[in-house]
Amino acid sequence: MAPLPEDRCTITPPFHVTGLDFAGPFELKTSHLRKAPLVKGYVSVFVCFSTKALHLEPCSDLSSAAFEATFARFVGRRGLPKRVVSDNGRNFVGASRILLREFSKFIKGTSRDIADKYITHGFEWSFIPPHAPHMGGLWEAAVKSFKHHFKRVAGSHKFTYEQFATVLARIEGVLNSRPICAISEDPSDLTALTPGHFLRGAPMLALPEPLSQDMPVLNRWVKLKALHHQFSVQWKEDYLKSLQKRYKWKEPSPGVKVGDLVVVIDDLLPPNEWRLGRIEETHPGHDGQIRIVDVRTATGLITRPIVKLCHLPYLSGQSTDQQN
Repeated sequence: MAPLPEDRCTITPPFHVTGLDFAGPFELKTSHLRKAPLVKGYVSVFVCFSTKALHLEPCSDLSSAAFEATFARFVGRRGLPKRVVSDNGRNFVGASRILLREFSKFIKGTSRDIADKYITHGFEWSFIPPHAPHMGGLWEAAVKSFKHHFKRVAGSHKFTYEQFATVLARIEGVLNSRPICAISEDPSDLTALTPGHFLRGAPMLALPEPLSQDMPVLNRWVKLKALHHQFSVQWKEDYLKSLQKRYKWKEPSPGVKVGDLVVVIDDLLPPNEWRLGRIEETHPGHDGQIRIVDVRTATGLITRPIVKLCHLPYLSGQSTDQQN
């Protein structure tokens, strides 16, 4: 496997280099009536190359004009990317030609001083080779992470366009709240780096709401909240499993150490909340293997088995003297 491209390893502003793809179709209702006609809807998934932050934008169809409007909404919220990478979808190819043609026409039709000012706003649109979806694994994984759990939670529920846009925004907050690694090696620091830090300088927060099982589902907006909570529980479970790969135990693996930042698996937390803690003390067994630890959290000291903890790595380049 080739090394990661330079865009994946370079520190840049969020969505400076963006990968995108479509997810769908999803069936949407044209009104709130019980037997309202159904139409197809899609989701444009934008992925930042450097931070892996996600932006989910609803789209009415797969035409170039509809995607151009979707891309304009993305640029209005996240800024104009320097480079966009996608597959060879006809809507992507058509939209790229329209946008690049309009930009060239603007530059040629303006005075020299204005052209020099806006020439830096130009962007490049790159396409992966045809029939090579593995080269777009970054956005394919993002589409899978969203679509797999969304379909399991939503089931046969039909949304209006407004409801669909609302639930997408809430799910986007969940996906961008995931902890990536420890920010520092300070034992008293219980914060983890998340994609939200790159987007707003702080973790992504959600409105305080009761648990999904305590919500009445008679109101359609309350139903969206319940779906949001169910999506969060299922997605968190799979994400934490991906942090804790388990293989055949033929050889001992590096154990946890005092001072490591961990995620405590807790199914009762709100959607955008993560229970983080620092390991304060370890309790080796008779064979010398550590299976139980004391974890210092924001609410106090708790004892947990290591199977209920997910270790977060340190930032690349940090000193590992404390770990050794």
